[in-house]
Amino acid sequence: NPHVSLAVFDKYQGLGRLQGVQIMGEAVVVEPFSERYLAHAARKKISVDFLKGLKSPMHLICVRPTRMDCLFSQFKELGCASRQPLVLEDTGEGDRARR
Repeated sequence: NPHVSLAVFDKYQGLGRLQGVQIMGEAVVVEPFSERYLAHAARKKISVDFLKGLKSPMHLICVRPTRMDCLFSQFKELGCASRQPLVLEDTGEGDRARR
């Protein structure tokens, strides 16, 4: 099943101080030692020799977001709801965001 959900958030400090984002999307495992895999390792400054020396390959998962829900209590101070969704559509011409 390629459908995934992940969350990025700050430590809970009460309802008036919520900060986080939940990301839903589709995941693809990047083939170890493929061009894309090696390019990412280079950006992260991970040597190919180190990767080849591992007992099992380092796995790289790419997530293409389809929806993101941002939860930020301070949005209320701006006159908005504290939860704001962003839905991404594939129009055939690249991704386009709609709210």
